[in-house]
Amino acid sequence: MQSPRVDDDYEVLELIGRGSFGSVRKVRRRSDSKLLVRKEIQYGHMNPKERSQLVSEFRILSELNHPNIVQYIHHSHIPEHHLLYLYMEYCDGGDLSNIIKSYKKSNEYLPENIIWDIFTQILMALYKCHYGENIPLIKNIYQDFDYPNTNDQTRVIIHRDIKPDNIFLANGNFKLGDFGLAKSLNNEVEFASTCVGTPYYMSPEVLLDRPYSPLCDIWSLGCVIYELCALHPPFQAKTHLQLQKKIQTGIFPPIPDHYSSALKSVITRCIQVDLNLRSSSFELLQLINFKIQMKDIQLINYEMNLKHFENELLLKEQDIMQKKKSLNDELNYQRQLIEQEVEEIRVNYQNEFQYVVEKEVKSRLKQIASTSSTPRTIKSTVSQNQQSDFSMNLSPSPLKSKSKDYLNKKLQLLNEEIPSSKKIPKNNNGFSQPKINTLITKNADLFEKARRIDYDNSLPSTFQSQFNKQGFI
Repeated sequence: MQSPRVDDDYEVLELIGRGSFGSVRKVRRRSDSKLLVRKEIQYGHMNPKERSQLVSEFRILSELNHPNIVQYIHHSHIPEHHLLYLYMEYCDGGDLSNIIKSYKKSNEYLPENIIWDIFTQILMALYKCHYGENIPLIKNIYQDFDYPNTNDQTRVIIHRDIKPDNIFLANGNFKLGDFGLAKSLNNEVEFASTCVGTPYYMSPEVLLDRPYSPLCDIWSLGCVIYELCALHPPFQAKTHLQLQKKIQTGIFPPIPDHYSSALKSVITRCIQVDLNLRSSSFELLQLINFKIQMKDIQLINYEMNLKHFENELLLKEQDIMQKKKSLNDELNYQRQLIEQEVEEIRVNYQNEFQYVVEKEVKSRLKQIASTSSTPRTIKSTVSQNQQSDFSMNLSPSPLKSKSKDYLNKKLQLLNEEIPSSKKIPKNNNGFSQPKINTLITKNADLFEKARRIDYDNSLPSTFQSQFNKQGFI
């Protein structure tokens, strides 16, 4: 059945479980596709004490930040439906109960190194709960670490329900989860006195409804580790009363013989009826076996951090390479634009140059053509000027009578020597090519004849004077 309201930020994938409090679903966060677990808690039927306990669980979860504790993400409140959504880390490896069932079904025992690994990681999580701080880093396995500062007892948390179903596997790490029954102590001498938890893993003081301390979690953890070795709980009975009697006596069968005596000894130190003989998480982690395990865990975490850092560097390198490629593409694009613009400018200058050259060529050709046609203009001008001079000379003047004969002879000479306007032939290039006997040569001959006439008649050469004025001599 779908919950009354689903946060828009999450996509519901499947139902994981259901209980008296509500349902547990696997969801996917839309912003980053991260898988989470959502506990949907109906609090409408809860009494004030249970609601207070629920609020306490949220506070406890928000304070517990440890690699071996299931991470609390956030919660949301839907008051109109008396509903709370509690978002937690999703552990894709399942829980210890599934691992025990798998080995029991295959009729095999768990390897001892795996048991030590689980034991150490859950002890480290309980150290965080019981002392409010993380275990110090192991620098020397032969050196004991100092007792933690326990002045602030509000940071001491008792889980009270440690069992295989509440120990999860995620990314190679075992994590303690489901703090629904967890209780925070107010001072050092206070002991809780509510009977809660799973009977097979209950400590004698909890089972008998006596005050209890964080040591009750050590008993429960010892029972879980025993079950990992023997594939069944240390205390079994058909009735609750028989189970209670066996737990009170604290007598249980030994674990299989193929496990080490060190493991047997540590389990025995956990499952002790006498609280004075039962070891705390601090005392257990001082043992050499756990120090070795913690040192290995530190090295593994260090290696994982290095790989994570390496992956980050690779991602940054890829990002830099991508940006470099983008910049190169942009540079090439800008270069192409510049080259295109330069080419356009070059073409424009070339066109302009060709235009100027063609214009100059045309101007030169026109000038050459004009120069080629100048002699005809000169002859025409000379003819007009000569006729004007002749007409002036023919007009009544005080000259002698032989001047008239002289002028007539000169006019006859001009008419004989100055040819009519002819078209000048063109060469192969299309330009006018004057003949060898040009007008200048003929004019020179004409000047010579006129000079002779002037000399013979001993008269001033009006013709020669006129041509001198024109600048031909």
